[in-house]
Amino acid sequence: MQSENLCALRRSRLFSAVPAADAATLLEGHLAQVLPDGAEVFAEGAAAEFLFLLLEGEILIQPPGASPQFRLTAGDTVGEEAVLTGMPHAATARAAGSVSLIALPAGKLMAYLESHFEVAIVMISAMAGHLREQVREITELKMQSTAERLASYLLALAGDATGRAVVRLPYEKRHLADHLGMDPATLSRAFAKLRDKGVVASRTDKVEIADVTELRIYGDCAAFTA
Repeated sequence: MQSENLCALRRSRLFSAVPAADAATLLEGHLAQVLPDGAEVFAEGAAAEFLFLLLEGEILIQPPGASPQFRLTAGDTVGEEAVLTGMPHAATARAAGSVSLIALPAGKLMAYLESHFEVAIVMISAMAGHLREQVREITELKMQSTAERLASYLLALAGDATGRAVVRLPYEKRHLADHLGMDPATLSRAFAKLRDKGVVASRTDKVEIADVTELRIYGDCAAFTA
């Protein structure tokens, strides 16, 4: 397990500049965590005691206010902004389904970076790139209606498919609603609005799209008129 965690750490964009021997040192004293669906990883305003590496599952990050959530997947780091700046967490992170994490003590990581300035620069650069991606995602979501957000999400799941497609939601609809910045009732209404576009949602995780190309045209037109 230690070797698997080491490989996961070195594959992470944030730790890409850390030599193998140093990465093994950073793993000393780490905590392995398995959290159930809905469990809080950290809360907005809490002190950043750990930097987390997500091994399995997905985590939803809820910024302050009514902003849409965004999700992190296996291989992503969680909470680095607070750890590297020494500030409290600016958002709340929760498990979307069962998740497996590595928790690295913040104090040990910062002590290492104080004597490895070149690694710190790479980490800050990676963190800035990640933040730009998150800001872009949230900005795009805010500019779309609820139906448009849902259509864009379903199209991302459909990938390069054309014609009829069946996609499966990666997590429960209540988590999907959170991710898209709406409540479950609004999500249901968004699915209803897409019915005339050939989108049919089952009671489980399956969503049928009658014609991906037609839905993509709807999404493109919505983006053009926004």
